[in-house]
Amino acid sequence: MDEQAKKPSYTIHFVVTLAAILASALVIAGLFWALSWRHYVWTNNANIEAYGSDLGANVTERVTGIFADEGDLVKQGDLLVLLENNVPLAEKAKAEAEIQSIEQQIKVRQAQYEKVRNDYIRAEEGIADEVISAQEFDHREKDYQMADAELKLAYANLDLAKRRLEAVEAKLTHYAIYAPGNGIVSKRWIWFGDVTSPGQSLLTVFDLDNIWVLARVEEEKIESVRMGAEVSITVDAYPGWLFKGRVFSINGAAASNFSLVPQNNATGNFTKVAQRIPIKISIERPDDFPEDKPLYLFPGMQVEVWIKKA
Repeated sequence: MDEQAKKPSYTIHFVVTLAAILASALVIAGLFWALSWRHYVWTNNANIEAYGSDLGANVTERVTGIFADEGDLVKQGDLLVLLENNVPLAEKAKAEAEIQSIEQQIKVRQAQYEKVRNDYIRAEEGIADEVISAQEFDHREKDYQMADAELKLAYANLDLAKRRLEAVEAKLTHYAIYAPGNGIVSKRWIWFGDVTSPGQSLLTVFDLDNIWVLARVEEEKIESVRMGAEVSITVDAYPGWLFKGRVFSINGAAASNFSLVPQNNATGNFTKVAQRIPIKISIERPDDFPEDKPLYLFPGMQVEVWIKKA
């Protein structure tokens, strides 16, 4: 009976001891965390950002070619979308044919001009030697002036035709959408046969070579943040890896100032809400991250930041 009575007491003692050890460990861990991170401003209201371009067309036309899809890497100048361009191509062909026609006219006008000019030169000599009459000289002079004017008019028409061709070629650029820079196609908004409208987004391209972290820090913590402050970053997609960065921009207004429906504080039922200040932070690849392992840091990915206090 004594041994059976002792067993529960041993069990209770073990549980109490284990609880005390766990409580001590938690206290020590809490103190360590407090001492280690009290010099940092922390927030998980942060995500990766990048410059993006919504590529669109300035004309209403049908999509006839798509040369990049979502997830494709593109380089500056790559053709991404082609719109139906039969009409401007016909206008271009007409303008080129007109230029060729005028150039042939110039050759004819030039030959006529040379002939009439030679006749006029001989007429000048003839009138000086009194070989020809004043009336004939006047005819030669008028013919020369007319040939000169016709040649100048032909050159003017050629210049006008070239300007017209340039206008058509400029118009054609609106029927082909090119990549404005290196990046990745993140969203395709159209498909073959769709009819575009001016201002409509066709593709969204992000520049992944120039990314940063956008952290939204509570206004009561902003006084501890300084430009150039060191930042430790963890990315949800890469647990266990610690990224580094620095603060390079502190926005001059709270994020609520740019909301589509800003808060109306003029009414009597005002509720004070802590505002957040957007802060831009650079992000660097960890030194020990494997070189042969792809690192996907895409706009919108969630992160946590620890900004070292000033």
